[in-house]
Amino acid sequence: MMNAAQLYSFAELHRHYRTCRRNKRNTLNALRFEIDAEAQLLDLQQELRAHTYRPGRSICFVTDGPKPREVFAADFRDRIVHHLLVYHLERVFEPRSIHDSYACRVGKGTLAASNRLMPFLRQITANGHRAAWALQLDVASFFPSIHKQTLYRIIVQHVRDPELLWLTHTLLFHDPTLDYRFRSRGHSRGAPGTAGYPIPARKSLFGKGNERGLPIGNLTSQFWANVYLDEVDQFAKRTLRCRYYLRYVDDMVLLSERPEELRGWRERIADFLHDRLQLAPRPEPAEPFPVRDGVEFVGWRTWHSHRVSPGTPSATCITHCTASPERTCDRRAAVSAGGSVCDRGRRWRRSAACRAGAWSASIACGRRWRRPPGTCATGRPGATGRRSGRRGRG
Repeated sequence: MMNAAQLYSFAELHRHYRTCRRNKRNTLNALRFEIDAEAQLLDLQQELRAHTYRPGRSICFVTDGPKPREVFAADFRDRIVHHLLVYHLERVFEPRSIHDSYACRVGKGTLAASNRLMPFLRQITANGHRAAWALQLDVASFFPSIHKQTLYRIIVQHVRDPELLWLTHTLLFHDPTLDYRFRSRGHSRGAPGTAGYPIPARKSLFGKGNERGLPIGNLTSQFWANVYLDEVDQFAKRTLRCRYYLRYVDDMVLLSERPEELRGWRERIADFLHDRLQLAPRPEPAEPFPVRDGVEFVGWRTWHSHRVSPGTPSATCITHCTASPERTCDRRAAVSAGGSVCDRGRRWRRSAACRAGAWSASIACGRRWRRPPGTCATGRPGATGRRSGRRGRG
């Protein structure tokens, strides 16, 4: 347990200030703070020790993309406090977190999550020789639906330091919708409260009465989201005894050899989310599916032996093959992939087009492809790549 003098020492604040300005040193808020950083840190230290600190004004904007998101970016001064708090809370919650939670943790991330899913698929399918099923779950409007009082109760169960609890309460129950500046990134983006605002009410912090919702864009929000759903992680591993379970933010993947077992887990997790965390899964019920079709998780479609990006032409071709009852390839997708894939990418037509795109096609099927005689390393017919200049057969 630390006292205020130790927790808010100048050396501690300066260390987190240097961490906070990393990759953000050229932003306007960081430059404004750095002009007189020493005096700014001393003022912040005095406010924290006197418990008069209050978060400042946030910048609200809407991200571009197919799914616009409402972001509240905290002021640079508040970001230093976020780093300070998360650093000390991590020492409490990191040891009790499960290994297979991959969001906002040191040494984790999307690539580590995908790397973990592949051996899970190899183990449960015996290297592709046994049938297995997958279930993907996620929470409906996760960040805007987090119940603040429930989250604070979870934190109080594990944190005993009164200074950390005071700082947690100050940041958690701060309402950014009362003090913000809206920054429009495009002429078509309306301000909050107008007809042109692209964020639906269920995904916005406005109108929640400060009872629910964490602002997307803050380090504390990402960390607290992990703390909140760690309850689900512990339930899945300790109560349901699900051996093959992964989570990235609110996206969960469960593997089993029996689809009826996954359906039972789905109902129990939905009840747990509702009763314990006051959350709900997506309205569309998730159904188990065979892992031979690939599992789309953290940006890849993953099998036991390989993975591809869902946006690549080869993945489009494979998706079309697995979804089609006749399991025939779409010709345009096959040509763009450099060949033709049929029967889930296992059978190749040894045509000239297939040989021309040999290596891109081998990524799609996930198997080692032996180069036909008379082709070079790029798959072009007619050249063997030998220095002698002799042409191969074929």
